[in-house]
Amino acid sequence: MTTNKNKAQVASVAAANAPAKSGATGGQPAQANSAFKRTLTVPDMVIWGLICMVPISPMAIYGGVFTDSGGMPTLAFLIGFVAVLFSVFSFGIMIQHFPSSGSIFTYVSHIMGKPMGFIAGWLMLLQYLVSPTLVYLIAAIAIHSMVPEIPILALCFAFLIVVAVVSLIGMKTAMAVNKIALIAQLVILAIFVVLGVVYIVGHPDTCSFSLTNVYNPAKFDFGGTMSAVSLAVMSYVGFGAIATLTQEADDPKHGPGRAMLVMALVLCVLYVAQCFVATCIDPTGANFANNTDNAFYVVARMITGPWLAILCAVGVALAQGVFTAIAQQNSIAFVMYTMANGGTLPKFMGKMDKRTNSPLNAVIFIIALSIVLTLVVHFAGIDMNTVAKISNFGALATYGLLNLCVVIYCWFKLKERKGAKALFMHLIFPVLGTIICFAIMLSVKEVALTVGAIWIVIGFIYYYIIAHVLKRDITL
Repeated sequence: MTTNKNKAQVASVAAANAPAKSGATGGQPAQANSAFKRTLTVPDMVIWGLICMVPISPMAIYGGVFTDSGGMPTLAFLIGFVAVLFSVFSFGIMIQHFPSSGSIFTYVSHIMGKPMGFIAGWLMLLQYLVSPTLVYLIAAIAIHSMVPEIPILALCFAFLIVVAVVSLIGMKTAMAVNKIALIAQLVILAIFVVLGVVYIVGHPDTCSFSLTNVYNPAKFDFGGTMSAVSLAVMSYVGFGAIATLTQEADDPKHGPGRAMLVMALVLCVLYVAQCFVATCIDPTGANFANNTDNAFYVVARMITGPWLAILCAVGVALAQGVFTAIAQQNSIAFVMYTMANGGTLPKFMGKMDKRTNSPLNAVIFIIALSIVLTLVVHFAGIDMNTVAKISNFGALATYGLLNLCVVIYCWFKLKERKGAKALFMHLIFPVLGTIICFAIMLSVKEVALTVGAIWIVIGFIYYYIIAHVLKRDITL
């Protein structure tokens, strides 16, 4: 890549703050911000996106997805891909019309009004604030599977402390090893798939490459499958990070959208491969029936014994609990910094620390909140899958609004209806994307749905207070 993460994070802030000039000009491209060099190609952005994502993330949630889907986790990840695919198309269209911004809440604000734009940002905030606790929990469970003597809560705080220290002293060291971390994940995945295939071939009595491991009509249950998808989609959430690089793309109108599509396809292949192989090894899930949090590691142990299980667990722990957590925390801090400068969050979060080149107050707030949420999750007995679904609620609701924006703006406002391409891209696909996103969102467990609904109500009340009681000028 020709850029680094610090530069991308600054681009993210600038993109979120920049006015969407095309909103007033019927979709004409805004002038490029001269502060950014347009050097990023599609492959550059795909690599950046994969660094932000976790190619081995299904390993952490495999057991939950397997159980909810009735033994068809591969199907859940395929449906999750379809849901994300429509949102990728919509993101690409919005980038063409609003090239100065890579933020969904900016699109929603200009198309559906400031109140809905704020709610879109508020829903994104739900996902962002819960995500750090989720990755610490995932990492802790992975290590706990190898060293059960160490409590999960203690492991959560161990990862939290590491991330907090790195975030407070600066990001340069972490940025230097991100590509290595990505390569390591891909190597671990390749080892599992290759050895898994060898195991399946060598055990024809108990294993098989049967398509019933993808879809079994005798076991299929729509409600259960959608619940599984609401968990599986966690592994796809984050592709929008590429949109923050719009102002650095060599083709800002089309490059980011194409990069998101390529990345989603690559992730789908990787996710399906690991899930299909794991299911073929243990189609019934009998070996991990009483240990679903560590299901994938149990399957890995079946293949080679302890060493592959340890390799997968350590890979997940480091990828989620360190590298992803650091990137997430810094990105969330920049989003809160942007919202604070836009008048929607307290001003103290909108201050940049010159020494670390990061919004230090926002970072400290996120660390403190993560401590509180980790304690709440632990003592309330909330499981990892429920935490993931709470996070996904915010993401899915935001993607649903993104798809609606395409229909409202392109089909109704600009009346771009000529030809089959316009029919599909401006109406059929975004409508399907909206329906799928909201259907999956409503399929999360009762706890996650309740938390999400309460969060939305609080958001509307908060917006009314800052906009009509305090009469602040809100910039989205």
